[in-house]
Amino acid sequence: MKIAVYSISETLFEGEADELIAHTSGGQIAVLPEHIPLVTTLTGPCVSVVRKGQQNLDIPLENGVLEVRPQSEAVVLIGESL
Repeated sequence: MKIAVYSISETLFEGEADELIAHTSGGQIAVLPEHIPLVTTLTGPCVSVVRKGQQNLDIPLENGVLEVRPQSEAVVLIGESL
């Protein structure tokens, strides 16, 4: 799936991944390919980009927004990066 993570000032990640793990006010969610469209707010401590055969990329944040789009695409906008 395509994942993009942006802060106010820079691109933190753009690329293919197998899964995105994020924390919301309702708990932790995992976004996989073909996930239903979704928009939700995020809380810390981080979002994790999971890539098979590679170490997870943990991107710290205090808050943000996650949008899961059709065709297996997820975009994270980080309001505050730690």
